[in-house]
Amino acid sequence: MPFQITVHEADRIIDVVYPPQVTPEEMEDYLKRIREEIRRLSGDWSALVDQSQLRVMPAGVVATMASLNAFAQHHGMKRSARVVTDSASGLQAWRMTRQAMLTIPTRTFETREAALAWLRNPEDD
Repeated sequence: MPFQITVHEADRIIDVVYPPQVTPEEMEDYLKRIREEIRRLSGDWSALVDQSQLRVMPAGVVATMASLNAFAQHHGMKRSARVVTDSASGLQAWRMTRQAMLTIPTRTFETREAALAWLRNPEDD
């Protein structure tokens, strides 16, 4: 199953669902598609990254995703919410955020609903 990308146009949220395992081919396709969406949005937007199905993120993927996050912030990403199901996944998400040196608000959630609510209502912080 490849990465799923949905753009919530009204909320200016790019919603990505990771597959259970990441193959090099899927990664290459994802990077191409996500960069196109980021450039298309032009301006401020937020990210919802659902990693709840992902079992283990290989070290090389962490570095690639950190680089992508830095690119995204440089191209208008103003908030980032990640959905994880366990502490190991949460640690991976934190490592990736730290490696990308993100300066935007970033949070980890256990449900998509909570993540979307946080992204849609930034004044609730």
